[in-house]
Amino acid sequence: MSDLITVLVHNEDGTKTSFDLPPGSYVCGRDVTCDIEVAALGVSRRHAQLHLSRGLVVVEDLGSTGGTFVDASKIIAPTELALPAVVFLNYVTIEIFPAVTAAEQKSDDAVSSSLDAAIHAPPPMNGLPDQARKRLEMLYDLPLKLAAEQDLGRLFSLILEQVLELIPGAVRGALLIKEPISGKLALRASIPADAPPISRTLILRTISEQKSFIWGDDASDHDDISQSMAAIRIRTGMYAPLVWEKESIGVLFVDNPERRLAFSQDDLQFLLSVAHYAASAVANQLLQHEIAQNNKTLEHLLTNFSPKIRSRLLEKSRQGRLQPGGEKSVVTILLSDLRGFTRISSDLDSQVVVDMLNDYFHVLGQEIFRHDGTIDKFIGDAVLAIFGSPEPDQFHAWKAVCAAIEMQARMSVVNERRVAEGLPHCELGIGVYTGEVLHGFIGAEDRMEFTVIGDTVNKASRYCDAAGAGEIVIGPLTQESIAGEIPSTPKLISGKHESNMPAFVVDWKNSGLGA
Repeated sequence: MSDLITVLVHNEDGTKTSFDLPPGSYVCGRDVTCDIEVAALGVSRRHAQLHLSRGLVVVEDLGSTGGTFVDASKIIAPTELALPAVVFLNYVTIEIFPAVTAAEQKSDDAVSSSLDAAIHAPPPMNGLPDQARKRLEMLYDLPLKLAAEQDLGRLFSLILEQVLELIPGAVRGALLIKEPISGKLALRASIPADAPPISRTLILRTISEQKSFIWGDDASDHDDISQSMAAIRIRTGMYAPLVWEKESIGVLFVDNPERRLAFSQDDLQFLLSVAHYAASAVANQLLQHEIAQNNKTLEHLLTNFSPKIRSRLLEKSRQGRLQPGGEKSVVTILLSDLRGFTRISSDLDSQVVVDMLNDYFHVLGQEIFRHDGTIDKFIGDAVLAIFGSPEPDQFHAWKAVCAAIEMQARMSVVNERRVAEGLPHCELGIGVYTGEVLHGFIGAEDRMEFTVIGDTVNKASRYCDAAGAGEIVIGPLTQESIAGEIPSTPKLISGKHESNMPAFVVDWKNSGLGA
C-alpha cells in the first residue's frame, strides 16, 4: 500500500482538484502560497492546516473567517479523524483518503482470449448457402448502421435496396412510417422512386392485424381485387408491419407485378426481421426528438441556477426525479435593488438604461451563482435570489451574506469604471432574510417554473427597503449564521404591519471578504 494520501478538493465550478501528498503538515487556503490552494471566495487566505499521517488526519482551523467544519460542526481545537475523512472549509468540501497505487488498481483476473470490440466480427457462417449468408450478414450489420446513421431517410433507402437484392422474387418495394403527430402514413423509401406500388387495402390490413403475410399466392386473393390494386398490377406481394411496444408504426413491403408464387416463407421471415430493426430505428428517432424537446424545456427552466446546482438538477431529470411540486423549509432570501434608478433612468435613452442594467445584473448574477444561489426573477431593477433551494444547503444563510458582500464589492468596481467612462451609475441596497417558505417547481410537466412563496419573501423586501445605498441589512436568523465571523451593527426597521423589526447592518468593507 502507498504511503501517499489523496486530498480531493471539490471546486465551486463543479470540478475537482486532487493532491497526492506524503505524510506531513499542509496549509489549505485561498492564497497561492498555500500548500493546498482552494480558489473559493468563502475560504480564507490561510484557512486550515491538515496534519497527514498513515490512516489519520488532524484538522486545525487557522482562525478562518468562515470556519472549518466536520459533520456540520465547527471545530474549535485540532481534531483527529480516521481516513477516509471529509472536512469543510466554510462550504468547500475536501475529501481525504489513502492514495491508490497503480499496482493496487491492476486486476488479478487472467484473460485467456479476447476480441477487439471495434473490429467487425460477424457470427460464424461456415457452410451456409450464399444467399442465407448474405442475409445473415445484412441482419448483423443493420443495427450498427442504424445506430451510426443520422439520416434515416437515406438509411431506409439503403435497407430497401438490400431487401430487393436479397429477395430474388421482389421487383418493387416501399417503406411507410406513421407521422408522430398526424398518425398518417408517410412514404420514407420506395423503389422505383417515381411510382411507389402502394395498395391501401393491403397496407391497412397489415397495420390492423399486425401480421406479416404473402398476398397473391392463392387464387382466391385475386377474386376480390380492388380497383387500386388492379391499377398498380399486383400479382403477389409480401407485407410486414413495423411494430413497437404493441403499436403499428409503419409497413415494409415488396411485390412482383409479373408472377405469382414469387416468395417463400424464408423470404417472409427475412422481411419481418428487417421490419423489426426498422421499427427500432424509428422508435429511437422519435425518442431522440422527444429528448431534444424536453432538453429545450429543461434548459429554459434551469437558466436561473448556478452551474453546480444545474448539474444536480440535470442528474435528477435524467433519473426522472425532477417533478412538479413544492415543499416547506427554511431558506435565505436575498433581494437587491438599485438606489435612485427610477430618477436616473427617466432622462436616459432606453438603450442606455438596458445597457446599464445588463452591466450590473451580469456581475450580481455571477456572485449569486458563485455562492450556490438561485435567481428567482429580475423585477425591474431588482434581483430576487434564494439560497438553500432547490437543493438543500446547511450553509445557505452564510452563503447569502457572502454573496451580498461580493455583490457590493463588485458594484463598487463597476461604478468606478462607469464613472471613469462618463456613464450613469447607481448604488445598490441589499436585504437578506432567513425563514420558512414554500418552494419548488410549480406548473405542468411541459411548463414548470421555479418559485418561492411565503412571508419570508415579504420580510426580505422590507429589509431591502431599509438598506441604504451600499448597505446590506439582514434579519435575526441570518445574523446568527455570521455572528462572531462578520462584523455588523444592530438597528430597528419599520415593517408593513409590525411597528419595529430587529435588523443588522453588515460592515462588509471590514469583513475580510470582497477583496
